[in-house]
Amino acid sequence: MNGTPQAAGTGPQRRRGARDRRRVSLTWLLLAVVTAVALAVGACALLLPDRPPELLSPARQVTGAPVGTQEYTGSQQVTVVPTVSDSRRLLGNASGTVTADWSGSGLVSGRAAYRVNERAVVALNTATPLYRDLHPGDVGQDALAVNNELNRLGYSSSPDSTTFTWYTQMGWRQLMIDRGNESDGTLLLADTLWIPAGSVTVSNWEAVVGAVVAAGSPVGEVPGAITRLDIKNGQPAAQDRTLTVFGQSVTLPAGTTGVDDAAFCAQVTATSEFQTMLQGSVSGTVDLTAGLDASLALVTPITALRVPAAAVVGAGDGAGGCIVAQDGRVVPVAIVGAELGVSLVRPTDGTDPAAIGTVALGPAIAGASCS
Repeated sequence: MNGTPQAAGTGPQRRRGARDRRRVSLTWLLLAVVTAVALAVGACALLLPDRPPELLSPARQVTGAPVGTQEYTGSQQVTVVPTVSDSRRLLGNASGTVTADWSGSGLVSGRAAYRVNERAVVALNTATPLYRDLHPGDVGQDALAVNNELNRLGYSSSPDSTTFTWYTQMGWRQLMIDRGNESDGTLLLADTLWIPAGSVTVSNWEAVVGAVVAAGSPVGEVPGAITRLDIKNGQPAAQDRTLTVFGQSVTLPAGTTGVDDAAFCAQVTATSEFQTMLQGSVSGTVDLTAGLDASLALVTPITALRVPAAAVVGAGDGAGGCIVAQDGRVVPVAIVGAELGVSLVRPTDGTDPAAIGTVALGPAIAGASCS
């Protein structure tokens, strides 16, 4: 071969070997750096003190809470216990054969109840039950009762007079004519059937068409009627409230828990719901002393403050207490209602509820007194 041969490991091969050695050295250097950093981080984690989680930090003391206002109606469901009068027998004053009967829908004062021998017998509610015929000039409490009832029914009479006057005679004559009877104005006892209220329902009615009746004998019975309604375990309120029973409503005056308004009691008595219960009580399947479902609501809603229950001081009796405004003012309040964790209160010193934006709580009302 011509020329001198090159020595082994020289030239390009030598350069490649040098590059490979540098590459290996750099890799080991990087690995050492990463290892050193990891060891440093681990050491720091071991040496730094533990920090408690945010949830385990001490609770902050709440010293105040914003309040709101709402229109409070005091609407609530209650139970009312009725006082019911005893049933009463109705004694007829006419004798003969019944030729018509209008008792099916109850009896109303001034209207015909039934007809005997083709003459109408008129139901009449008078303060004094009638016991005799009445002529012009007759004097007595029965004449007074007739005068007042004729006046209530819209007929001519002498109101508040104990005398059966000419005006009374004219009024009675017109009432008889309106019911189909001929009359000269003399009140004939046989033309009347006394009833204990302006309108009544009847049971055990015997004056049906075709029956023979006799004066002084029972023709039917008036079941007991409500004379009073009392709220079971009721608490009096400082405002008038509306009591509703079976769709009938009446105003319950402030400070009371019962009502004996005759017209309202008669309305409730006449409802189909109560009549069904009354029949059940007669048969022994219904206990009226358990009470009737009813509702109460304020006649005029009031503006109340919604405050945390814990903000009311001195409310041990449940009727009232006071709250402390954020500026330190002590405001006496009446508790008008409550919800879960919330009291509905009304300032009793004339303070505008809207002017109290925040109430004090916790340590801010410690030692506070309503006096």
